[in-house]
Amino acid sequence: MNTNSSKNQEIKRKFVEREVMACVSGMVEYILGKSHEDQDAPFSWDDVENYYLPTCKNCGGTNIMEVENEDEDTVYECMDCNEVTEEEPDTEPQEIYEWWIITDWLAERLNEHKEVIINDGFNSIWGRGTTGQAILLDGVISEICKEMEILEGQANEWDV
Repeated sequence: MNTNSSKNQEIKRKFVEREVMACVSGMVEYILGKSHEDQDAPFSWDDVENYYLPTCKNCGGTNIMEVENEDEDTVYECMDCNEVTEEEPDTEPQEIYEWWIITDWLAERLNEHKEVIINDGFNSIWGRGTTGQAILLDGVISEICKEMEILEGQANEWDV
């Protein structure tokens, strides 16, 4: 499926217009920068979800599952390269280029995809790991739209 066909781009544009509210990069960077000095800051780095992800030492992938082996010991399996190890993986921070206020619904979906999210009790904020292209072209947006089955030819295809 070509998630970036002309029709699918229009569907994703409509989706982004519904779910993404405003760029707040400057505000979030300012608050995070001051949060270590100001206990009344609306949020801090401690409130950022998915900022550090477990990273496979073999391939660098971040799709790592904690599973039990046949001896019922906890092991870590990289779903990208199938490496299995008993050693707990290191964590690496994700690159964040932009911060966007989004709907709570989209925040839940992005969180499921291990995207960086802050919820300050009033707003859900997405730490976008790409920049320089329209949000509708982000791979995670395509994946969410595909999961919703709203793209061209899918069961819940949106009219545009």
